[in-house]
This record gives sequence, C-alpha cells and structure tokens, in this order.
Amino acid sequence: MSKKEKMDTWFGWAGRILEVDLSRGKVIKTSLPGDWVKRFLGGRGIQMKILFDRVKSGTDPFSPKNVLILGTGPLTGTMVGSRCQATSKSPLTGFLGDSNSGGHWGAELKFAGYDHIVVSGKSKEPVYLFIDDDHVEIRKAGDLWGRNVWETTERLREEIGDPELQILSIGEAGENLVLYAAIMNSFTRASGRTGMGAIMGSKRLKAVAVRGTRGIKIAKPKEFIDTVKKIYEKSVTNPMYQWYPKYGTPILTDKKAYLGNLPVKNWSDISIEGVENVTGESFVTHYVKKNRACYGCFFHCDHFFQTGNISGPGLEYEAVNAFGPRVGNTHFPTILEATNLANQYGLDVVSTGGSIALAMDLYERGVITEKDTDGLEMKWGNREAILQCIHKIAKREGFGNLLAEGPYLMAQQIGGKAPSRVMHFKRLDPTAVEVRPFKGQALSYATSTRGADHLRGLLKAEAIGHQVTMDQAIQLFGTPDVTDPALYETVGKPKGVYWYQKLSILCDCLEICKFNTFWAGYPVYFEDLGKLMSTATGVELSVDELERITERVLMLEKAINAREGYSRKDDLPCERMVSEPIPRGPFKGEVLHLEDFEKMLDAYYKLSGCDVKTGIPKEERLVAIDLPEVAKELKALGIFRK
Repeated sequence: MSKKEKMDTWFGWAGRILEVDLSRGKVIKTSLPGDWVKRFLGGRGIQMKILFDRVKSGTDPFSPKNVLILGTGPLTGTMVGSRCQATSKSPLTGFLGDSNSGGHWGAELKFAGYDHIVVSGKSKEPVYLFIDDDHVEIRKAGDLWGRNVWETTERLREEIGDPELQILSIGEAGENLVLYAAIMNSFTRASGRTGMGAIMGSKRLKAVAVRGTRGIKIAKPKEFIDTVKKIYEKSVTNPMYQWYPKYGTPILTDKKAYLGNLPVKNWSDISIEGVENVTGESFVTHYVKKNRACYGCFFHCDHFFQTGNISGPGLEYEAVNAFGPRVGNTHFPTILEATNLANQYGLDVVSTGGSIALAMDLYERGVITEKDTDGLEMKWGNREAILQCIHKIAKREGFGNLLAEGPYLMAQQIGGKAPSRVMHFKRLDPTAVEVRPFKGQALSYATSTRGADHLRGLLKAEAIGHQVTMDQAIQLFGTPDVTDPALYETVGKPKGVYWYQKLSILCDCLEICKFNTFWAGYPVYFEDLGKLMSTATGVELSVDELERITERVLMLEKAINAREGYSRKDDLPCERMVSEPIPRGPFKGEVLHLEDFEKMLDAYYKLSGCDVKTGIPKEERLVAIDLPEVAKELKALGIFRK
C-alpha cells in the first residue's frame, strides 16, 4: 500500500484488522487499507472485498481455507449505530453467506480498536478469542463446548470477572454444524441467515469475548450531534414511530393478517383461526415487561417478556411467524418458549421454523410418517412436536439431523413430492413475506445476493399502507405504477428494487439499522446517511458517490456468486411460486407469471449492468465501477459470455 493510501488519523473507523489463524494459533494486527474505506466504506462492503480476495471458487464452506469475517462499520459504536456483520461462504446455499445483527458486541469491538476480524484455518480443539484492547489471546474453550449461548455468556463474564464483557458466540447448533446455525450476541441478537454459526463451529471457535476502552474519534462532533438530533426529530414525529418502539416487529403479524398476506402453514394459506392471539398487540398487552434497545438506538424496539416460568429478552416478527402461523400454531407461550430455545441453541429462527413447517406439510400429505419422525406426530400446531424438533435439530439427533439441513436440502434428500413443497430463492427459504401478490417484492427476493430475504432490499414502496407518497414514487422511481402490487412493471419496479438494494447496502456498510431509515418508512434517506458518515469520519462523499459505492458492493457480491456457478436461472422463482395460487383472501389466485416476471428481470439486469442472458455483471460494468481485479478474475475463469 502506498503512503497516499494510508490514513494518518482515523475518525469513525478504528483503522485496524485482526487476522486470526486458528490452525497456527497466531494473531496478527494489520492496518485497515485507506483505499478500501473509500471503495467499500466498511461493514458488509469491506467484508465482501476480503471474501472475494481470500476464498477461491469451489472452496468447501467447512474447509480451513474458508474464512469467517466479523466486523463493524464507521457508525458502529456511535450514537446511531451498533450493528455488526458476519461473512463467509454459506454451507446452507453454497453461495454468498452474510448476516447482520444488532446488540452491543459490535460497539465493544470498535471500542477495543478494531474494525474487522478475519478468522482462517481450524483449531484442533475448542477455543475462544479474548480481546482486551491491545491484548488479544486465543484461549482454550473445552469447558464451554457443549454449552448454550446464554450459559457461555455468563460463564465467560464470571471467568474474566467483567459483567459487561461483550460475548459473540455459538451454541450447540453451531458446534454440530446445523447448516443454518446462527452467531449470537447480547443473548438474542442473531447473525442468523445463511449458516454463519456453522462456519464458526467448523473452525472450533466457540466465542469472541471483547472488552474495549478506547472509544471512537468523531471528526466533527458538533455537526454529528446536530445531524443525529435532526434525524431523531424527523423520526419521532413520524407516524411510523407509533409502531416499532411500542410493539417491535411483532406488530407486522397484525398488519399482514389485516392485509391478507400472512404466511401460514408452510405458505399454503394466508389466514389462521386464532391469529389475534399472536399479534403484536397481544404480545405487548399480555407478555411484555419492558423495552430493550441495541447500543445507541433510540427506537428501543426489543422487549423483555414473561409468562409463567417462560421469560427472556428479544422477540421478532420472524420468530412469531416461524413458530406460530407458519407451523399452524397460535399459542403465544409456545412461540416464546421456542424462541428462547432457538436463541440459546444459536439457531436461525426463519430456517428452523421453515424446516419444521415443511416437515408438517409433508406429514399431513402422507409423504413422511411417524416412522420417519422418531414417532413425533407432525400435525399442524402440535406444540410439543415444535419444541421437540428444536432440541433435535440443535443436537442433530434422529429426525433432527434431516431438519438441520434446511428446507431445500432436506427436501432433496426426502425426494418424491418433497422438493415441490419448498419455497426458496437461491436455495434459501424466505423470510415471512408473501411475495406472490407483490411482483416487485418478488423481484427483490429473486435478485437478492444471499437468497430470499427482505433485508437485502425489499421494494417497500409497493406494499399497501407503506409511507410512500405518489410524488415520492415518481421522484425516486419515475412512475406511480411502482406502488401497484399487481403490475409486472418494467420501469419503476426494477429501478425501485435496485434503489432499495443500494439503500440496504449503505446501511450494512455504515452499520446502521435499516429500521431507522426510509427502508422502514422513516424520513431518513441517502442524504441523511451521507451526512452522518461525513461528520463522523471527515470523509466527504456526495449522494452519487455513495450510490456508486453501493453499486460496487452489489456487483462484487454478484461476482462472488458467479464464481460458485450462479447464473440467471438462480434468479427465477421456485416451482410453488409460479404454480400454486394463494387460496383465498384479497389476493386469491395470485401466482408469479414467469413470462411477465422475466421481463422485469431483464429490465433489472440492464439497469444494474448485468448480462441479460446470464445475470452476471458485464466485464465493462465491473471496470467502470472500479472493480478491475474482479473483472480480471471472472475473465480468467471463463465466466463472461462471449
């Protein structure tokens, strides 16, 4: 790196990376390259650069040659950010693996003076990483192996003698290589999707314990605080503020049940008797004791809950749906107990519920029987079966060993009619958003780089009741048609999907929660995020420059997938999306019509700079957005279409 590429004084960023080689038991501290922050900002962006450079195509996700990257962004640890990123090659999909979480661990890592940790190799025995500012040590973790996330957290705090020590860890699910195991921090904050906990388990890394005292330097403190105040005032006076701080994301059950697009019984229905028992309103009225917030967040959308002998912190809509309507259950205490188990074992609630829902679907159809399920009666809503499955999954015990593969691979192993009952994009089962009636949101899921997922850029402007005016739709996306769910529209919807993907990337690079921005309906846009970034770091970037960075990150992600065999076929809806209509309600009969959908896909490819035939970024596009090294490698691999 040239002297010009080094940063003399770091604001926002810490300026250091920890390289941890578990095979050799070595830790090396390196400088964060100055050109990286200008090209990729931080968080998700920089970690994609590391993943592309360090993991070659065809690498087994559980190989010591795969890396696990944990890290932060320039706003992590400030008054507005606490989020952290986990990145690797996914054992669940075989494509890009990446997940984002809140909590307190990310801020503590920054306070210790590090932006990213790159974990390579594989330890011969269980270990954990202890970071205390400049002191970094790989320690034995044999007495922690086999313990759940909550036990591990308390044990390490007691051992080290610091009740405020921040712990990032895996539970038994990660140890046993459940393909959708999560990495947890702050007891319930999960890097859940794509199996990052299994990667951590494969490396025999139980936890990363961090204590930091350095703080963070802000380039323009007064301007930064003034910007935060303006964003705060805009947010708390917005009607959306009545939703999440009071109810948290469980309020989405109420909204989707009202609209008629609630995923029920493995996506086979949109309504269920007793749904009023599992709404956000019911949660707050009967179970919530007080609010809880991630570090530095004034939205405090999380909650402590209690009912009988079941108590805990943290409940999200995805868990409510996964252990509720999607498995035919409307008994809220069972949802709370199942959520606690998932958090303790370190399981992604989406794929855990998705696997159980698929099993119940197949059981009800006679595809599998009690001979296959260890005697469990997998009927819709069987509360005991739901809980028993979670235990079995985390331990890979009996029938749980099959469920631990996730819906897509599980169905492939069962064979017969099973694959036709799976909902997925790029082999990842969807988060709890019914996209068959919402054609633009389906395009969002299809083109998401990690698979079916709202958090990678859902076209929120298309959703009924979302805070998007017609004037905004025209200004941002060129047409009011983008707000009509039923239209297969090739101007505003591809542009809208691309725009929301870039907004999501910017949030993940800066490491600020998307629920604090326009993504969730609050009046916080690219300009506001740019102002936060420039006043925090001193690096001035225009909105156009920020958008160009997000485009660079998106194309880099698509290039990572392309090396693993991704092509246009992986951006198409699965069989059920196009063949099974919604059975009732306001969207009765809705499916995705493939011919019309592919026209939207063509428009998206043209807009983003991808080859329409393959879905892969064009060589000239990669060069134009300053990714010549990526273009060179894809060309050498023969990936570009001649």
